[in-house]
Amino acid sequence: MKLAFALLLAWPLAAQQIEESITVERVIVDARVTEAGGEPVLNLEAKDFRVKIDGKIAQIESVEWIPETAAGRDLAAALTDDESTAHEDLAPAPRGRLLVFLFQTDFARNSVRVQGQAKSLIYADKLIETLEENDRVAVFSYDSHLKFRLDFSGSAADIHDACEKSLRIDDPPGPRVVPRPSLAASLHRDDMRNAATPEQALTVLANALRPIPGTKSLILFGWGLGQLWNRRVDMGRDYSIARGALESARVSVFSLDFTAADGHTLAAGLATAAKDTGGFYAALHNFPQLAIDRLQKTLAGHYEIEVRKPETKVMGVHKIDVEVIGNRNAMVMARTSYSDKN
Repeated sequence: MKLAFALLLAWPLAAQQIEESITVERVIVDARVTEAGGEPVLNLEAKDFRVKIDGKIAQIESVEWIPETAAGRDLAAALTDDESTAHEDLAPAPRGRLLVFLFQTDFARNSVRVQGQAKSLIYADKLIETLEENDRVAVFSYDSHLKFRLDFSGSAADIHDACEKSLRIDDPPGPRVVPRPSLAASLHRDDMRNAATPEQALTVLANALRPIPGTKSLILFGWGLGQLWNRRVDMGRDYSIARGALESARVSVFSLDFTAADGHTLAAGLATAAKDTGGFYAALHNFPQLAIDRLQKTLAGHYEIEVRKPETKVMGVHKIDVEVIGNRNAMVMARTSYSDKN
């Protein structure tokens, strides 16, 4: 009887210890660190970063620079020559980038949006010209619902054709089957048809991208996200869901605003989605080539930061802040939250 009573007394303490050990986990943060023009900032180590989770400084377990393009690999090679002891453990070069082009086609056919989207095809072509052998691009459009125009492909001609067709308000046939990586098996026609808002479309895309390992970049050629309410942009519940899905899938959104105007209210929504997911916002109306050049340089590589989550009993969504110490010119792009569900 005494033994049983002692075990009962010990049980709450044991359960508490188990719970605390479960909350001490690790989270991967993909961070792009660049100068204002998009040039990657290299030679950064764990001591150069500060990561806070819910305002608490998190312990950094490791930092690795992951080159994604030939330019990124050349920079890494030069770095190892000059700083041979600093980066002996550089990660091997990836086989190629996975890019998703999403065109936000205006169903109402607003002239400044249609004209802007038509011009954006010029800059999409400039991105296509810079693709490398192992890069793959999938193309989607959104008007009244999400439309799947091209599964991951390395064919410049096919990518260009799919981008051009994004201007149409039509019902395209399903894209042809491609070898892995592929999105066809993870995308269902009903889910795409039922995506009643651009934010819901982002959720569908993120869920389809989640099974594919590694980082992915979504290039959003768009005119706005969120809803205008009392002269302010309300991102709404659909966006909150999309944000969590993008975070879980390791997808960064790069918002290229093609609206043919100097400024507009819904640009704030595009900027919010980019900032929250580790991308950036740029307008194509003025100085579009600067935006494209910055994007090309930014996509050269990223840092993979592994941090230990601070011990906490709070479950749900947690805020992440990443900064580089001692370099005021460094621009850090990283997701701003993570969820315990992931």
